[in-house]
Amino acid sequence: MDLSFSNLRYYNTIVIFILGALAVSCLPDPLEVKNIPEVKPEIVVASQIIPNQGLVVLLTRTMGALDASNNSDPEELLEQIAVDDAVVTIIGPDDEYELDSLGNGLYGGITIPFDAGEQYKLKVSSESLGDVEATTTVLAPIQFDFVQAQLYYNEFNDTLAQVTYAIVDPLDDNYYMINVQEVEREDAVENLINPRAFTEIVEDDAFNGGEYRRTFRVFPRNYDPGDTIAVSLSNISDEYFEFIRLRLDNRFSFVEFLGEPVNYPSNVIGGRGFFNLYVPDVRLFILDE
Repeated sequence: MDLSFSNLRYYNTIVIFILGALAVSCLPDPLEVKNIPEVKPEIVVASQIIPNQGLVVLLTRTMGALDASNNSDPEELLEQIAVDDAVVTIIGPDDEYELDSLGNGLYGGITIPFDAGEQYKLKVSSESLGDVEATTTVLAPIQFDFVQAQLYYNEFNDTLAQVTYAIVDPLDDNYYMINVQEVEREDAVENLINPRAFTEIVEDDAFNGGEYRRTFRVFPRNYDPGDTIAVSLSNISDEYFEFIRLRLDNRFSFVEFLGEPVNYPSNVIGGRGFFNLYVPDVRLFILDE
């Protein structure tokens, strides 16, 4: 199976989602300050199962607060943080799989039979940054029962994306992540480094085993008629839910400016980030007038 960039056109949005979440936690906005102590770079892990395609693992390194600026070239910055010298292996209950390097810190390219409820280990060995590993359990996918997206015009003449969705929640405790991202292939790298994905998280303690329905508006950006957005629903672990919650809470916190590594929870031994195996339900919408 070929998972090179030229053949991932339809699935670019999914990769951008995980890279966006990663970039926010690992690329704080720079400050015009001096004497920030240098911190040894660490490997940061992100992963995503791409529906009907396979697994993609992203490896980058942490960066200090002065390593980038708003004027940085996105492609050059991606080259700086990507870890391309690693051997990446997935160890399942029945076999081991070595992932292919796809460039720009992405690894994948093979079909792995992931089974819900089973544990899988990620092992990474980088010549420049050392070894990390992580273990996670495959979660059963949850699909939208209903989802709709349309333009919303407010009293300030802003045009927002309004999303309405419904979930039929299983009886088990579940944690959900909903992402909204504009799909623009020509801006994929820029969105990757400066993510504009809207993320919200929901836990089912108030509707366990029932139906949950919600309408929200995507901010802070405006949308135009004809824009295409991707709306995704993911059933995530409670640990990753806490990671995303802290990232969202601290998005504009001063701690983001102090340099890496940011003290977020992680299941990566020896590194940062999260190794996840969840399957998103992704729906594409063209926003009409």
